[in-house]
Amino acid sequence: MPRRPAALATDRGYDGVGVAGAYVIRRVRDEDREAVARELASYLTHIGEDLDEGLDHDIAHWEVEYDGKVGILLVVESPAGEIVGTAGVRRLETGLGEIKRMWIRPDCQGHGLGRRLIDRCLDEARALGFRVVRLDTERTMEAALHLYRSSGFTEIPDYNGNRRAHIWMERTL
Repeated sequence: MPRRPAALATDRGYDGVGVAGAYVIRRVRDEDREAVARELASYLTHIGEDLDEGLDHDIAHWEVEYDGKVGILLVVESPAGEIVGTAGVRRLETGLGEIKRMWIRPDCQGHGLGRRLIDRCLDEARALGFRVVRLDTERTMEAALHLYRSSGFTEIPDYNGNRRAHIWMERTL
């Protein structure tokens, strides 16, 4: 797949084919509240988990965790205007951020949206002043692991005690 030209690396994006370019990746807005709650619940269902207030504090209180100052929540909007994915970037400590809840509905995967979403997360992390960004994932998430590795993430020891995670990664920005 061709690399997208830097001049076209906008919110509308470009994937060399055009399919993903019809989707918009943007920061969450107040009117997205219901759709975001639905997608975060779908994410948990997809990984086979129920909401755990402690472990999933960022889902239960996403408006606080991703307030635009210490973290942001991105949404993926389909050409029809429907929210079909999410990703959050939040502060762990000064200079250190974390990518959370990277999710694209299975029926929307395979079009380059994951690459656009991770790239946008990294851009947002830089804008928030992070020098390093971390994430965790399950080993069964093979496509996500490939995406993270191809985006420059390398494995590190467990940094957060997430009982659902099998793999922890970080990348210097």
